[in-house]
Amino acid sequence: MRVLISFLLISVVTFVCQAQKASSLVDYVNPLIGTASATTASALKHGEKTENNAQVVPYVTVPFGMTNWTPQTQSTEVKCRAPYYYKDSLFQGFRGSHWLSGSCVQDYGSMTLMPLTGELKTTPQSWAVPFTHADEEATPYHYKLRLVDYQVQAEMTATKRSGIFKFTFENDGIAHIVFSPNSDEGQGYIKIDPKSKEVMGYNPVHRIYQGNGELAGFSGYFTAQISTEFSDFGVFKNREVFKQTAEISNDKNIGAYVSFNVKKGQVIYVKVGTSFTSIETARKNLVSETTGLTFEKAVVQLKKTWEGLLGKVQVETEVEADKEKFYTAMYHSFLHPRTFNDVNGDYPKFGGGGEIMNAGDRNYYSDFSMWDTYRASHPLFNFLVPETNADMMYSLLKMAKQGDWLPIFPCWNSYTSAMIGDHAATSIADAYLKGVIDLTDEQYGYLLKNAFESPATQEEYKSGKGRRALPSYLKYGYVPLEDEVLESFHRREQVSRTLEYAFDDFALS
Repeated sequence: MRVLISFLLISVVTFVCQAQKASSLVDYVNPLIGTASATTASALKHGEKTENNAQVVPYVTVPFGMTNWTPQTQSTEVKCRAPYYYKDSLFQGFRGSHWLSGSCVQDYGSMTLMPLTGELKTTPQSWAVPFTHADEEATPYHYKLRLVDYQVQAEMTATKRSGIFKFTFENDGIAHIVFSPNSDEGQGYIKIDPKSKEVMGYNPVHRIYQGNGELAGFSGYFTAQISTEFSDFGVFKNREVFKQTAEISNDKNIGAYVSFNVKKGQVIYVKVGTSFTSIETARKNLVSETTGLTFEKAVVQLKKTWEGLLGKVQVETEVEADKEKFYTAMYHSFLHPRTFNDVNGDYPKFGGGGEIMNAGDRNYYSDFSMWDTYRASHPLFNFLVPETNADMMYSLLKMAKQGDWLPIFPCWNSYTSAMIGDHAATSIADAYLKGVIDLTDEQYGYLLKNAFESPATQEEYKSGKGRRALPSYLKYGYVPLEDEVLESFHRREQVSRTLEYAFDDFALS
């Protein structure tokens, strides 16, 4: 599909159906753009602490991938702390992340792995090594960094639900790969199976905003398969090592290690499958997506995927820097929502409860930053990837059926009222009017319910169901200053709420 449209991008940039001078559009993408602190006068005046950062992460990932793979410079999953910042000088490993790139929320259900040589180290702070951006090669399909202190060439690529790693050791000696389930709450689990050369585990997911700190009803699961026999293995807690022990759980700063006697030039490959339903399903996802897939073929495959997507829009301009900005922005646009279902269609029921649902012949998506994406991202998806956007809209409607309310801003597969407005209705209306989806009476009923009803209990309302301040809005046609919406993460903002509800109602009408 080609798009013919014009808009202003520094200079006028025209989308046309003709070939670029460059042989590869994806190589215009620079994933490191947006990972540094903002320096504009406006950002310095109005931002503070991490809000001065764009919170963008240099992901190696399939578009809308289940798990996105990033170099890690920050080990925590706390709110508003991204896994990677350009200003940082210490490299901590590779993270299988679910951070919403460009947001100020939190990562969840993640895991991290790191190759080492020499002495075994068991905390991210102790195994971290200095690095320079001159040594980084970052693209959407391949990341490469030489770890000078360990004399290791480290590379990664990805499939939709898996990460694939290539570690080349430059000297003879003892080498290790350490794994962390990244649970800040001390609720993670990790296990080693030397016979199958696997490391597996999970990291329970917690909500923020509404229900802050509560369990979300599922975990981030992983299964790592390693190409080489172990010479040793064990688990650790902080700096305490338990050699030849196969598992550890429910404590802070836990992890596992596997060791090798490597020769100069030896390569060890690691494949990590992920899931939101179980360790076993993470293994099935891995097998389904990577059997017979070499690291090099995976790089080529992922590059081809991004090239096909970016190639839907051809930019004509003599200014090469504009192409870098445009295609990097387009890459950022296709990082989320994320695929939430396994290869067999399974996914955790929306809103908690632990039940496993099945998406059937459609993919199920979550992590909708709806307040940010309804304006431009989903309308763009309707043009460029309409089948995918249809699955996204039907995912929102599945959430409504499973939770009895259309979500406002569904993240970590849970209700939130993180931002204002009710923009799932707007995105669904846009897709419907463009012929991308159809609606049943039942599905349309959920849109009307959000517009005209409030939850029967205060507990449901506080958990993020329904529109904030709806009784006032229905009574007056606006949200008055007296209704401060103290039960929401974003309080007050009455004028903005009025404007956004009016827009949503126009779209719904």
